[in-house]
Amino acid sequence: MKITARLLSDEVVDVQIEDHVIKKITPRDEDILDLPWIAPGLIDIQINGFAGIDFNRPLESDEAWHHATQRLYAHGCTGFLIALITNRPEGYRELLSNLTGHINLDPRNCLGFHMEGPWLNPDPGYRGAHKPEWMQKPDVALLDEWFGLAGALLKLITLAPEVDLEGSLRVIHAAVDRKIAVFLGHSGAMGDTLRSAIEAGAVGWTHLGNAAPATSPKFENVVMHALAEPRLLASLIPDGLHLPPHAFSVLARHLDFAEPSRLLLTTDAMAGAAAGKSGRYTLGEVEVEVGADGAARLPGSGRLAGSTLTPFQGVFQAERMAGIFLEDAWEAFSTRPASLLHLKHDLIEGRSADFCLLSPEKEPYLLATYHRGKCVYEAP
Repeated sequence: MKITARLLSDEVVDVQIEDHVIKKITPRDEDILDLPWIAPGLIDIQINGFAGIDFNRPLESDEAWHHATQRLYAHGCTGFLIALITNRPEGYRELLSNLTGHINLDPRNCLGFHMEGPWLNPDPGYRGAHKPEWMQKPDVALLDEWFGLAGALLKLITLAPEVDLEGSLRVIHAAVDRKIAVFLGHSGAMGDTLRSAIEAGAVGWTHLGNAAPATSPKFENVVMHALAEPRLLASLIPDGLHLPPHAFSVLARHLDFAEPSRLLLTTDAMAGAAAGKSGRYTLGEVEVEVGADGAARLPGSGRLAGSTLTPFQGVFQAERMAGIFLEDAWEAFSTRPASLLHLKHDLIEGRSADFCLLSPEKEPYLLATYHRGKCVYEAP
């Protein structure tokens, strides 16, 4: 199969696909009008649920798994991590067993798990929508239990090292030994605590600027400390709600203009994303209200609880809000998170043929998604 398309760098190429991989890429001297753009498939490292399906509850059927993963294909996502929020130990056992079964039977575009909890800071300023009564100090024994259930599907952990620094450092070392990435988040880690976590192997910060106190010292705060640490990646949620556009622009530009870029993009999507209507949804055992503005909040508190942003929409909102190049925003939502997960995921000969075809029109439009050389979504 051959596809003629335009790279985001504006170069026209012929892409030859054989046996699920990119066999050859040939530049073309002629400039052909009305070609689609081609770009690597999107990789979202934090999906709590999607299209009405809550991944933080055991799935009742193969159809539910197929529906959610197919809808993610329809939004350009060829790879994602299921984000499991703070839960009780028995809750994690049930979820990991249930979901690992679905992944092993039919992995589709799921790459594994992001364990966002229970090793978070229970303080009201940091806990977000997580249940503080289920939070606990970091424990290698629990990590071992997760690994026994999910194995190599365990890809990413978010923790707050200040809750128990010695325990956190042991968990970070154990995770790194198992090739599991460690991010900080829902955390007040600064100064020596932050540096200690990074020296142990922590590599990023989960949704920087969120799950942080509404008021804090103007210089001694987690956002300033994380931005000042050149070894730390950071994910941002480009929905215009978790971070207002001006704040998103400041953070995204600082991270993206670093050398190398430290910017990652994620949706933090919950079941209301791509579900098509407002109303009540679940995020595990938490009830969430999706309003007419698309914001997902805890009823009565106003706390954000995930988002209804979709991956394809998120790339272009990030581009607009931050004023960065589309190519840079796309990289922050595709090849960079893939590298974090030790995946070779770019448009290079010999790579798996995982890519999106986009309309070149002014309003972005996803034409098709290809995964392992197969068209898994085509626009109607």
